Amino acid sequence: MDLTIIIYLLLLILLNRLNLKIAVLFLIFALPTYLIRFSIGPLPTTLLEVSILITFLNWIIDNYKQLFFKRQEKNKRVYPFGWEIISVLLISFIAVFIGGIDNPTLGIFKAYFLEPLMVFILIINTLKGKEGIKQIITALALSTLIVSLFAIWQKITGQFIYNDFWANPENRRVVSFFSYPNAVALYLAPIIPLIIGTFIYQAREKLDIRNLLSQLLLFFTAIAGIITIYFSKSKGALIALGLAILLSIFISLKNKIKIIITPLLILLVLGFGYYQKDWINLKMSSSLSWQIRQLQWQETKKMLNDGNFFWGAGLNNYQTKIKPYHQEGFFFNKDADPDFQRKVVWSDDDNYRKERWQPLEIYLYPHNIFLNFWTELGFLGMLIFIFIITKFLFLSLKSYWQEKHTKDKYLSLGLFSSMLIILIHGLVDVPYFKNDLSILFWIIVSLLIILRMSNNSKKLWKK
Repeated sequence: MDLTIIIYLLLLILLNRLNLKIAVLFLIFALPTYLIRFSIGPLPTTLLEVSILITFLNWIIDNYKQLFFKRQEKNKRVYPFGWEIISVLLISFIAVFIGGIDNPTLGIFKAYFLEPLMVFILIINTLKGKEGIKQIITALALSTLIVSLFAIWQKITGQFIYNDFWANPENRRVVSFFSYPNAVALYLAPIIPLIIGTFIYQAREKLDIRNLLSQLLLFFTAIAGIITIYFSKSKGALIALGLAILLSIFISLKNKIKIIITPLLILLVLGFGYYQKDWINLKMSSSLSWQIRQLQWQETKKMLNDGNFFWGAGLNNYQTKIKPYHQEGFFFNKDADPDFQRKVVWSDDDNYRKERWQPLEIYLYPHNIFLNFWTELGFLGMLIFIFIITKFLFLSLKSYWQEKHTKDKYLSLGLFSSMLIILIHGLVDVPYFKNDLSILFWIIVSLLIILRMSNNSKKLWKK
C-alpha cells in the first residue's frame, strides 16, 4: 500500500475521532475516490471503500451502547423505505448466488448495495434537519466544483484525456477524473437540481457573509456543472436535466397558467411527432449510441425470455449470460443516407457495406434502468427499485405541496428533479451500477427522509 494512502487513512481516522459529522460530510465530498484502487494483502479495494468502513466502524464504536444494549422504545419512530432497504439487501445477496459466488461478485454486492446503505445509515444518524441537508448538498457542490473545473481545463487544453478520439479538438469530450465522458454526466446531473434548489432556498434567508459565500459557491458550481455536462456531450444527461428543470418550473406555476399551457404543450408535442416523424426516424437511424442501445435491449429481452425471466443473470453475470444472444456487429447509417437500407441489402458496393459495418462489444449492463436492475437482481429486484423511485417521486411532490407556502418547497422540488434525472437518464444509461452513483442514489433518498422528518410529526412515519 502506498505511503500517501496510509497517511490519508490515518488522517481520516483522526478526523472521525475528532468530529464524526465532518467525517461523514468528507465522505460525501470524496465519492470520486473510488477511482483510487489498491490492495490490502490479497484483497483488492478502493480508497472510498476503506473510508466508508472506517467511518461506519467509528460510528458503531461511538454508539454501541445505544445500538446493542439500550431497550427498544415504544412507539419508536420508523424511518421510511425501511422494508424496501431490507428487501434490496436480501435480493442483492440472493443475486450473488445466482451470479456465482466469487470475489468479483461479492465485490459488486459490497460496493453497490452494502456500502451505499452504510453511508445511508451514517447520514440519517449524524446529519439532521435543514442544516444537515444544506451541509450534505454543500459537500456535493464542492465535489461537483472540483470535478467540473478539472473537466473545463481538459476542454480548454486537451490535457489528461487519455483517449485520443475524445482528446481530438474536433470532437473533444471531457472525462474529468473518470474514465469515460458519460461517467462525468451521470455523476453531476442529479446533483445540479439539489444545488439549484438549495440556492433558491437560501436566497430567502437573511443575508450575511456566511450565506453570501455559500450562495456564490452554489451559483458558480451549478454553472460549472452544467457547462461540464455539455462538454461531456452526454445527450442523455442533457435531455434528462432539461426535462427535469422544465417539469419543475411547470409544477411551480400557478394552476391557472397550467390549465392554459397544458393543452398547448400536448398539441405541440403531438404535432411535432406527427409532422416530423420522418426526420425523427432518420436521426434515430443515424445515431450510433441509439442503434447500439436498441440492439442491447433486443438481446437482453431474448436472454430474459429464455429461462432467465425471474432471476435475471445474477450479479456481475450479464456479460456471460448475454453471449449466446449477442451479434458481433451491425450496419450503421453513419451519414444519414435516406437510401441506406436499399444500398446495404441490394447494392453490389462492398466498400459501402464495409464503411458502415459497426462492431458491437458486450457491455457490462444493458443500459436501461429497468433492464439493468432486472438482469442483475431479477424481476423482484427490478420491482423493488421501481417502487423505491416511484415512492420517492411521490413523497417529494407531497412534501412540495405540503410546504408550498414556505421556502422548503424548493428543497423538495430539487429532490424530485434529482431523482427524475436518474430515471430519465437511466432509460438509456446506467445511473446506479457504479461505486459513486449507487452511493449518490442513497444520499438523495436520505435527503428526502431528513427533510420530511424535519417537517412532520412522528405520526407521519409510524406504520
